[in-house]
Amino acid sequence: MATESDLTFPLDKENCRTDSDGDIYRLDSNEDVSAQKGKTNGALKTKTAKKNSSTMWDSVSFCLYVLGVWISFLVLGWTQEALGGVGEERADGKKTGFKYTHTLVLLQSLGNMAVAVVFILLESMWKGKPLTLNAGVNVRHWIVAALGYQGAHFFGLLSLQYVTFPVQIVCKSCKTIPVLIGEVLIAGERASLKKFVSVFILSIGVILFLFFKPSKKFKGSDEFEMTPEFLFGLMMILLALICDGVYGPYQNYIRDNYHLCGAFHLMFNMNLWQGIFSSIWCLIDGEFAEAYSFLLKYPEALRLLINYCASMALGSCFIYLLQRRCGALVVTKTTTVRKLFSVLVSAYYFGHTISPVQWVGVLVVFTSKLSAPAVTNLIKGLVGPRMSDSKKTQ
Repeated sequence: MATESDLTFPLDKENCRTDSDGDIYRLDSNEDVSAQKGKTNGALKTKTAKKNSSTMWDSVSFCLYVLGVWISFLVLGWTQEALGGVGEERADGKKTGFKYTHTLVLLQSLGNMAVAVVFILLESMWKGKPLTLNAGVNVRHWIVAALGYQGAHFFGLLSLQYVTFPVQIVCKSCKTIPVLIGEVLIAGERASLKKFVSVFILSIGVILFLFFKPSKKFKGSDEFEMTPEFLFGLMMILLALICDGVYGPYQNYIRDNYHLCGAFHLMFNMNLWQGIFSSIWCLIDGEFAEAYSFLLKYPEALRLLINYCASMALGSCFIYLLQRRCGALVVTKTTTVRKLFSVLVSAYYFGHTISPVQWVGVLVVFTSKLSAPAVTNLIKGLVGPRMSDSKKTQ
C-alpha cells in the first residue's frame, strides 16, 4: 500500500484521492481517479513483468555458473591426470609424464592473471570502482600469502607423480584442518564446535579411503599400497595442506584490512607473485629448457597444457560469480558435487579401482561441510540439557 512518504512527488492533498484499497493517487488537472489508477496498474504490471524476467535470468545464470564450475574443473582434473600419461614408457609400464611442476604453476598463474585483469577493468568501468591492481596492500603481505599459495599448488601437483588423482583429491579435501589451525594461529580466531566436528568427519572419511583398499585380486589394488613412493606422495599432500593453512587465513587478513581489495585483486596479485617465484625457480633450475624440449618431443602435451590453463582460469571465474550471486554455501555444495564427479571420471576413464568402503569414505569427506551443522546441532541437543541439569544440581 502506498503512503505519503512513498510518493516521489510533492503531495497536494486537494488534488489527491484515496481508492477503496486505501491507496493514494495524485490527480492531474484533466484526469479522474479511474484514469490515474489505470496508469498506476499499468506501471505495476510492467514492474511485475520485469521482476519475472529478472527471476528467470537469475535461474538461467545460476545453472550456467554451476555447469561452468563442474565442466571447468572436470576438464582440469582430467588434464592433470592426462599430463601424467605423456612421455616415454618406464620399466613399470607407466609414462614419465610432464613432471615440470614449476612450469605448470607458472602457466596457471599467467592464465589466472589475465582473467583477473579483465574483471578488474570491467568492475571499474561498470561499477565505478577505483582502478587499482595492488588495492593498496603492502607488498610484504602479498609475498607471504603468495608463498603459501605457490606451495599449495606446487606440492599438490608434485604429489600426482606419486599417488593417483583420486587419492590426491580426497586428501586435499581436508583443507579445513590446516585452515582451522591457521585461523587460530595467524588470524587469532576462536574455532567453533562446527569446525571441530567437520575436521572429525573428514578424518573418518580419509581413514576409510586410505586403509580400506580394494582386494588384491582386483586390478589396480597396488595403487593404495603403503610403499615409500606412496608415502612420499602423501607427504607432498600434507605440505600442500600446510600451505593452504597459511595463505587461506592470510587472504582473509588482507581483505579485512584493505577495503579496496576484492576477489579479483586477490586473484591477480596472488598469481602475479606466484608466477614471479615460479619463473625464478625455473631459471635457476633450468626447467624452462627441459619443458620446452619435452613439448617439442611430445606436442600432444601442449594441447593439454592449454586445456589446463583455460579450465583453471574459467573455473576460478565461475566460482567467484557463483559465490557473489548465491553465497558460500551454494559454492560448497557445487564444488562437493564437482569433486565427486572428478573421482568418478578418474576411476572410469583411467581405470582406478576403488572399493565400496572407500566410496563411503569419499562421500563422508565430500559431504563433511554439509553434514557438520546437523551433527553439531545433535551434539548440542545431547550435551546442552545435561550441562544445564548439572548446573541446577550444583
